[in-house]
Amino acid sequence: MTDPAATGLLRLTLARACAWALLVAGWIGIGSLALQFAPSLASGFALVALWLLALGAAATVATRGGMHRWTRAMALGIGAALASIALLATVRGGGLYAVLGAVLGWSALTALASGVVRSLRQAQPVPPGPPIAAATLGALCAGLVLGDLGDVTALASRLALLVCAAVAVLLVLQRPLEATPRPGCRAGLFDCSLPAWPAGAWRDSMQWPTLLAGLAMLPMMAALPLMADWCRAQAIAPQAMVLLHLAAMFGPALVLRRAIARWSVRALASVCALLLLAGAAFALLAPAPVDLFGLAMAHGAAWGLAWGGQLWAPARRGQQGTSPLLAATGYAVLTLVFGVIVEYAGARGVADVHATLGIVAGAAWLTSLAIAARRHTAAPASVDPHGQPPRL
Repeated sequence: MTDPAATGLLRLTLARACAWALLVAGWIGIGSLALQFAPSLASGFALVALWLLALGAAATVATRGGMHRWTRAMALGIGAALASIALLATVRGGGLYAVLGAVLGWSALTALASGVVRSLRQAQPVPPGPPIAAATLGALCAGLVLGDLGDVTALASRLALLVCAAVAVLLVLQRPLEATPRPGCRAGLFDCSLPAWPAGAWRDSMQWPTLLAGLAMLPMMAALPLMADWCRAQAIAPQAMVLLHLAAMFGPALVLRRAIARWSVRALASVCALLLLAGAAFALLAPAPVDLFGLAMAHGAAWGLAWGGQLWAPARRGQQGTSPLLAATGYAVLTLVFGVIVEYAGARGVADVHATLGIVAGAAWLTSLAIAARRHTAAPASVDPHGQPPRL
């Protein structure tokens, strides 16, 4: 006899994996096509920023409760058709306009997949744990599908197949009846998977390393197509770079997912600071191609641990009900700034951005330790000689 709870959890895990595969493959795949067909590097990054902005706008609508199953099914089909046709058209003369179609179709599709995940998650009798294992599975599938980012003809075909396969699975996994909408989702760009940081977190220097580690995903994902080309120049298989990059992002978070839940704010910040500093050292001091590999491994692990720690700890979650469009706008602006830097500085610009993240994180970490030590030293002065606390 089948356990309904186990079946529901399996359905949720598969839906999460599909949604994450679409998110990761879209971010890297759309970025690869954009950089290939855009007239300049900066405009290519602008297309990636547009994809993020469109994803946030679509998620604002698609992740709301109350969407009928057949309405979402029809929207999934339309999004898949638009994305697939546009992807195939990019390498058949469609060029930049086809990339724009793929941006819009894929963003809507990813947001709808997030809506399927949300409906399945809210239907669980017991709130499920963070999607770390499912996200790792989805990222692995995305990495295998992406393959060689430089072969855009084959890449477009593989991405179109991924879209069709993911939508077919999501259509099967949809619940016959939507669950009653209820609060409880961590807010952010991607429903319950990329949550926004709590308001006011930047005022605490101890949290800066973790916050900066969470931002490290942006330049890494945006620059991955360029890093694949640089690896090819070093006679390194681009597929290996992509898979190692994703393994660094999700592997440590998966292995340490239970331990992270028990880490304090200081412990998580310390680990993130050390990893970001290690990545900065690789970027500034190591020779090629060790610099790129070391940077990707260290900063990928820092992002994964910051992400996992945020998902587990209620104190580090964003406010519920925050619009995904707000987080998407921030990501889009940072992508545009990063694109301008890479336009003018190339590979050195990528290294400098990551080195800056590491140096700032290390400085904030040392500052927080100094503040904590000063408070600890000053604490006895607040007690009078008789051992009584001062009256207020």
